[in-house]
Amino acid sequence: MYSIGTDIVKISRIEKSVKSDHFLKRVFTQKEREYAKKAESLAGIFACKEAYLKALGTGIDRPLNEIEILHTEKGKPYVNGVDNCDVSISHDGEYAIAAAIIW
Repeated sequence: MYSIGTDIVKISRIEKSVKSDHFLKRVFTQKEREYAKKAESLAGIFACKEAYLKALGTGIDRPLNEIEILHTEKGKPYVNGVDNCDVSISHDGEYAIAAAIIW
């Protein structure tokens, strides 16, 4: 059985939130913070975590920094440690969006 999750995030909302070091550490792993140099990238990673949880059907059942979104050498995102999931992230203008498919 396949399941899908999607999420959309207003980049300015994340831009405001990441001014708080507490928020950054509570939501993003060290590797994610090192990768994302702009708010739009952090917003995409945030949306990806939410999309993954929606695909699982669990809601937010764990701290978001326990889910790690990494990228291949070519820039494709993936959920670290999860082999049965494919994710995609995009951003344009004011929004970042992500989708996750679990099989």
